[in-house]
Amino acid sequence: MHNRITWIDTCKGIGIFLVILGHTMLIGKPRLQIYSFHMPLFFFLSGFLFSSKGSFKEFLLVKLRSILVPYFAFAILTLFLFSHYSGQPIEFRAFLESTLESKRNFIYYNVPLWFLTSLFLMEVLFYFIVKLIKNKIAILLLVFIIGFLAFAKLGATMGTRILPWSLDQSLYYLTYFGIGYFVRRMHWLERDIKKSVVLIGLSSLYIWFVIDSTVYQKGWQLLDFPPEFYGYFSGVIWACLAISFVIYISQFLVNSPLINYVGKNSIIFMALHVTLAFNVFNTYFREPLSLEDHPNILALFITGFAILMLIPVSFIINHLFPFLLGRKYNLRKMLPRLLKRKDNTKSFF
Repeated sequence: MHNRITWIDTCKGIGIFLVILGHTMLIGKPRLQIYSFHMPLFFFLSGFLFSSKGSFKEFLLVKLRSILVPYFAFAILTLFLFSHYSGQPIEFRAFLESTLESKRNFIYYNVPLWFLTSLFLMEVLFYFIVKLIKNKIAILLLVFIIGFLAFAKLGATMGTRILPWSLDQSLYYLTYFGIGYFVRRMHWLERDIKKSVVLIGLSSLYIWFVIDSTVYQKGWQLLDFPPEFYGYFSGVIWACLAISFVIYISQFLVNSPLINYVGKNSIIFMALHVTLAFNVFNTYFREPLSLEDHPNILALFITGFAILMLIPVSFIINHLFPFLLGRKYNLRKMLPRLLKRKDNTKSFF
């Protein structure tokens, strides 16, 4: 991607750390905090980067290559990893049904892959929304209405009616996607974010509410909203406060090569942390550590191991197997010493 926004990668890196940590045995308040905003963060960032330029055919081809190709490629790869570590035989019929339906929590060999099909549906739906509606405020209002209906009528956050390709959650998370798009179009994050009074204020509120969540809860109780309105809007506002906090702290971590590398390769980390990294850790390191009585400490060990293990894996995939990510081979990057002459002659390309 040209003109890459570095702090976006930083936010993705922070988000991936939270995703991996949330998929461990983490318990208590840390787990609740992570699950309150880690997926909204990714959908917000996707909406922030959304572009509807070009024809629908061009748009669709880009999304097929960048989202669905990795989905099916990692589905096949992780099926074999799942079979190897679980000892279960490969059942292709079950694999096809699970993969084509792509219902979150029912992709038995690699649950996190649901994010990709959900994101694909969201991108396509939002393309038509911005083509049909030109007013930014109207778009924002529409995604709030759609998100609320998905929350109240489909039970999107409760998983009571999981639709193929997690359409129920796509409609719910469209709220955050739309907020990200709106923030980008309003140019609110183009100035010196470190000095943003709004971000500092929202981040401070988030820290305050995390320390004493009763303040946030009592505030909503005073409003006396119906349960559906309370559940939806309190969740959205909480997630937006947390997202603001992540964006703000990303400004102080923007020069971290580790976090940015993880963020740039978020699809790989998302797709392989459970079926590869977790399984390797559980097979060789979990028992010797003897930390079962300290689940949150163990969770941090597993998360750190997963990130460190997947860094070289990401490097290998990017350079030797880019087709897994819907990309073409780049011979210049794969074989730089062969393609770059050491004398004064011109490059082969």
